[in-house]
Formats: sequence, C-alpha cells, structure tokens
Amino acid sequence: MRFRDFQIYAKNLPAFNLNDVRKFEPDFYRQQLNDWLDRGYIKSITGGFYMLADTKVDENYLFMLANRIYEPSYISKESALSYYLVIPETVLGVTSVSSRKTKQFDSKWGRFKYSSIKPILMFGYRVIKHDKMIKYKIASLEKAILDYLYWNKRIDSIDDFVGLRWNKQELLGLEGNPLFKKYLQVYDNKALERRVSLLIEYIHA
Repeated sequence: MRFRDFQIYAKNLPAFNLNDVRKFEPDFYRQQLNDWLDRGYIKSITGGFYMLADTKVDENYLFMLANRIYEPSYISKESALSYYLVIPETVLGVTSVSSRKTKQFDSKWGRFKYSSIKPILMFGYRVIKHDKMIKYKIASLEKAILDYLYWNKRIDSIDDFVGLRWNKQELLGLEGNPLFKKYLQVYDNKALERRVSLLIEYIHA
C-alpha cells in the first residue's frame, strides 16, 4: 500500500493501530509500519498505537489517546484535578481509571497510568469534544476527587491535604454538592468517607 493513500485515510484517525490499518487494507503487513517509521512518515506512540508524523500533540490529544490505548477508561485523578485547576502544577503523563486491571504504558510524553475500579464505579464522566477529530471522556470534578481519594489510602490527616496544596477556591461548596454526596454513597466505603471528611475540614481550615 502506498503511504499517500493511507495518509488520506489516516487524517480521520488521530491515532491508529495495526487493526485500524487493516480495516483500510486487509492484507497489510506489519513490516510496512516499521518501514514507515524508518522513513519518518509516522511516529510510534505506545501500546501499539501510531500517529502521522505531523500530528500536533497537546493535552487534548493525549487525553484522547489515553481513552483509546486502554478501554474502557476515562481521565481522572491527578490529570482531571489539574484540568479543573485543583492541582496547581501540570501533571506529567495521563492518569485514568478503568474497570480492567491496573496498567501503565510509557511514552515520550510521559506515562499513561490506569487505576482499576469496580465496574459499578465506572460513572461520573463527561465527553469533551475538542474538535471533530478529538474527543475524550473525563471525570467530573466530583468524581475525580472521589477517584483520587479512593486510591490514595495514605491520606490520614488534614496535614496530608496541606502537603498536596489543593486549590481551596475550586473546592468551595463541595460539602453541600448533591452530586458529590450521591457519588460518595455509591462507593459505600467508610475509609473513603473519612478521607472526604478530612478534605472538608481542609477546605474550611
């Protein structure tokens, strides 16, 4: 297959793997991907995914990619908290949660990390459509907080939140947020409820 023919097709694929290529050309040989890599036509990402060499890589692209690399999953924890300006610094890599086992993939843009949760907890996310090509699932603020606290069992005092330097202004009203309360009930986890209480104390301290 000529690369120019595939390039036209791949314009609708911000990221693609071997299966995607074979939908276009069923008899495509994997070795040709290596040839395109050597020629600089495409770039390897991670997890068996590739992109055209001139693809623009930014946060929106990486979030979309994180969803595709390991399905089902959605952006949450540190990456989502940074997105909502709760965490003051930019997070290297992308953090997600998935109903599959805990997994991680390394790339030149950082590590894609997936924390495993029960299928019943795969809710509370929304779909962001950046443009016609780029869209991704990301936790709501309420769900991102709960996912983070659910996984970070080391949090045991208000001082731990002080060390995290979470932006209190972005968290005001959390205590009376009906959606936050509803989501917390679904977890049905006493240890998580205690960490939430410590967070509320931190916000009002």
